[in-house]
Amino acid sequence: MNIVDLLLRQKPAVKMLALVIILGAILGVYWQFFYSPVVAEINAIEPELNKLKAELSAKREIVKEKPRYEAELEETRAKLHLALKQLPNKSEIPTLLENISALGNASGLQFKLFKPKGEVQKNFYAEIPVDIQIEGRYRDIATFFDSVSKMPRIVNITNITMQNKNRKDNVQPVLLATSCNAVTYKFIENAEIAQTGKTASKGKKP
Repeated sequence: MNIVDLLLRQKPAVKMLALVIILGAILGVYWQFFYSPVVAEINAIEPELNKLKAELSAKREIVKEKPRYEAELEETRAKLHLALKQLPNKSEIPTLLENISALGNASGLQFKLFKPKGEVQKNFYAEIPVDIQIEGRYRDIATFFDSVSKMPRIVNITNITMQNKNRKDNVQPVLLATSCNAVTYKFIENAEIAQTGKTASKGKKP
């Protein structure tokens, strides 16, 4: 007599108990060898899955904002192009300095000193300071400074000092002796940068 026949001969309560035990054993085996390992694997990869979801969400936001980033990049390029246009190249410097002097003369000023100094190299540009001493009325000096600020090339006026030239004589109009620095900027071309690097290399001792 096998186990099935033996169970069939038992009372209903015993049959139910046996069925519960068999089902429990089946569920236990399923939990131990199938469900539990899958749950453990899911728990193990869940942090990585959440990380990937976050990265995907961030990349989707970047893709969504791509048109704005491209527009900002084009705007930055346009501003850089405009800034570079305001930096004169080497051949334009003499003309630029002549224009500054001409603006002073046109404003009715008398130049006592107009002395370009040595270039101060920065990165892709160089500063060219000019020592200036002028005499004239205050409004004429203000007109000169305003005209310089409106030049298409960048020229900054710094270190301004003024003195009343005829204050003891009480003469009208009052003339001011003014000293200042005009700083303009020169765009350094690639060839000049390379030449500067070669010169520096030759000057180094082995």
